[in-house]
Amino acid sequence: MKKNHATYLFAFALLFMFACSFGQTAPMPVLAPEAANVPTEVPPVAPVIVETPTAAFNGMSISVNGTSFVIPQGLASGTAVNMFPASPPTEDMPYWEIYPAYTEFALNNYLVQNTFHSAKIIIYPANEYAAMHEGAKQIIGDLQSILANPGAPLPEHLPFLPLFNAAQMIRTNEQFVEFQNGKGIRYLTQYGQAPYPINNESLFYTFQGMTSDGTYYVAALLPINAAFLTQNGNPESPLPADGVPFDWENFENIEAHFNLVAQKLNANDPNAFTPTLPTLDALIQSITAGIQ
Repeated sequence: MKKNHATYLFAFALLFMFACSFGQTAPMPVLAPEAANVPTEVPPVAPVIVETPTAAFNGMSISVNGTSFVIPQGLASGTAVNMFPASPPTEDMPYWEIYPAYTEFALNNYLVQNTFHSAKIIIYPANEYAAMHEGAKQIIGDLQSILANPGAPLPEHLPFLPLFNAAQMIRTNEQFVEFQNGKGIRYLTQYGQAPYPINNESLFYTFQGMTSDGTYYVAALLPINAAFLTQNGNPESPLPADGVPFDWENFENIEAHFNLVAQKLNANDPNAFTPTLPTLDALIQSITAGIQ
């Protein structure tokens, strides 16, 4: 489907509206989401990865330099570890390039393939991040406030790391989850830089949590699919029989699409997702976060 120049201009204008109304309360960086996660140097010593079967969570136990978790059977075949050196602020440095040393656990051969985001668990040192980045400080503080008041209504925008140069388009299936040495909140979300439908290529499960001692911030990005969503955000992508149409000719109707999809995602059987919500929750529950 071809669009005229005026339609594209309207789409970009609408994106600016998304950034204001759906985005993070923290400053939004200007960078492709995955590009920020490229190490600037190779660590001198590769981390030791121990992979062993375990019965506790019915899967493969991973233990790496103080952090451990269990990959449920069928979710992934193992993990690869990326250790990112600290990137302290300097004059005119963009927001996305400021971060402390942190560790990322990428899940190999993850169940859902051909997605915009790769499956990963990230461990940030919370105090160091807050000290060097005002946006991260606000996000960490917001999460601590939410976790300290679990009975209070959730804010419109939930805490989210890592920072993206995109707006949050949807947020559903919120639930508090405890892990081995902390707790947090999980939800389904999609971020975007332009108006397009909620789809299986872009939708993901995220967990945002803190260790009980406040030392570490735990973030997980885990792609997830729902049968009634289109495969991707292209106009030509077939819509399932029970899917929610997207009005490509009238982008001002986009909120109706988001609201209807959110209702269906919230009503969907937790075991009807791929991977299932209980499977992803089990992965999160098995985490012990710490860096030696």
